[in-house]
Amino acid sequence: MTFLGLPADASPRLKGVHYAQLGIVSLTMLATFLAAVVPQKHKIFTFGLLYSSILTAISTTVILRREQQSAAKGLLIKNKYMKYQFLKFGAAIGLHIVGFIMFVAITPLGPDNQKRGEQGLWMHGYKVNKYQGWILWLDIFSWLTLWASLFYSCCMTSNRQGAIALAGDEADLGVDAPNDEEYARRLQAQDPNWQS
Repeated sequence: MTFLGLPADASPRLKGVHYAQLGIVSLTMLATFLAAVVPQKHKIFTFGLLYSSILTAISTTVILRREQQSAAKGLLIKNKYMKYQFLKFGAAIGLHIVGFIMFVAITPLGPDNQKRGEQGLWMHGYKVNKYQGWILWLDIFSWLTLWASLFYSCCMTSNRQGAIALAGDEADLGVDAPNDEEYARRLQAQDPNWQS
């Protein structure tokens, strides 16, 4: 049985990272649909906030699919997984720059009707409403999942047993490891040249 294209014995942490990334992609699609369908006062501004998220969701989906295909074939080793994460992260940075340029170029300046003492977030002359604030938070969580996948790529099982195939435990971070003194005694006991 497979999970989103991953082998059944894939790490639960990897499954969690994939769930989070696909969740962000799904929420971006939902936000885009709602921005298109629900009548709003400043629709162009709302789409301007979504440009970066839409572009990043597309690149994440494409790279995530390649990652899952490699895992299903048993070819996803640590180095390849790290390459996918760096590619995903680099694409997100580049596409956020493109999205920001699109936002500045396409979105007209708002009326800037801010009254003295009025609170709230104002961007590009528009007061950000709750839905637009939700879009901004979605972008933050998108970056958090990208960072999580990048950190996970550093903690995967090393290549001691051949191709990783994402089945084993993650890297030993020394939680259950013996202390240094006990480890040194064990090494000394194994060395035939050691004299006490």
